[in-house]
Parts: sequence; C-alpha cells; structure tokens
Amino acid sequence: MYIRRFTYKKEDVDCKLCTEYRGGKKCPHNICPYITERIEAGAVTYQEAVNAIVHPGCQMIRRLPKLMQTYSGSFWLDDRHKSRMEFFNARMGYSPSRNTPAYYAAMYLLTANETLYWRMANCFCRSGLDFGFAILKGISLHNYALYRAAVGLCTERRGVTLSEMADRELVDDDAFRLIINAMLIARYGIAAMKLKKEESTNDK
Repeated sequence: MYIRRFTYKKEDVDCKLCTEYRGGKKCPHNICPYITERIEAGAVTYQEAVNAIVHPGCQMIRRLPKLMQTYSGSFWLDDRHKSRMEFFNARMGYSPSRNTPAYYAAMYLLTANETLYWRMANCFCRSGLDFGFAILKGISLHNYALYRAAVGLCTERRGVTLSEMADRELVDDDAFRLIINAMLIARYGIAAMKLKKEESTNDK
C-alpha cells in the first residue's frame, strides 16, 4: 500500500482558512497554534519563529535584533557544517524512536565545526545520545557552549542558562545563533530550517 506524504503549501495555511479566524479581527493567540504547519509551507519568517520561542521578558532578548538582522536565510554556519551533518546523519541511519527533533538539534550543534565534531562523534549511538563519551578536556568556550546547549536540549541535565545566553563573553554571536537555531529545530523539527528571512520594506 502506498501512503502519500502530504506537504503543506502556503495557500493551505492562509489565516483565512484557520478555525481561529474571526474576520478582520486579530488572532486571539500570541503564538499561532499552527506555526509548525506554516513553517513547513514556507509561510513563517525566521523572526516570527524566534519570537514565538523566546519569552518577551527574558534576559537575552536584547541580542535578538542583531540575530534577526544578520540572518542570511540559511541555518548553516557554512557549507562544511551542512556536509558534516548530512554525512553523519546518513552514517547513523534512521530510527523513529531516536531521530526526534531534539536529536537533530543536537546533531546540528555538534557538527558545527570540525573540532567539535570529532570531540562529540562517539556520543551518537544506535540507541540515542550518550554524552558520557564527549571529550571535554581542553575544549574552547565556544564549543563548550554548543555542547552544553545540546545536552540541555536532549537530557534532563542543565544546558546553557538564559543569563549565560545573554552574556556575549560566555556565548559569542556565532554560538548564540547556532543555539537559537537548534532550539527552533528542537521545537519545530527539521522544517524549521526552511524559515525565510524577514523581507525589508525595500523588498516589498
């Protein structure tokens, strides 16, 4: 039997078709209840998705304007980052119980650069993630922030705190972007990587 995998299109997620739509009135929800489907359809911007996961009063909110302004339209740090994650993902294969959004978010973080990749490669097991195999001796502050963020996304252990995320000396701009992107993947799945850059008024 063949089961068709449905893919949402922009016209499928138009607000006028939503069960919460009330004519010209504003949506009653602060966060769209169908944002995951809208991301899949390419109808949600990076800025909207980030705002949906970051509490307005949190300490790191002052870093968001720069994050959004400098978003290139791609989650990848560079082409090598993409190649490492795609290669490692293919090597590990697929397991429905293991390959959760949090698992992909951790893989995204831990393949960000070659050094971190080799330090963390043994953490990925057939049954899941075991951070006991991480090589932490002599790790840089940048890579340690990414490691701790991955731990926080996948386990009950404490990850990078909000106060640490707000501190540029502890979490530099590249690490901050990678961690926010990983949070989006953990929340919305791989579909988050389709998020578009916010259009400027000159582009409209």
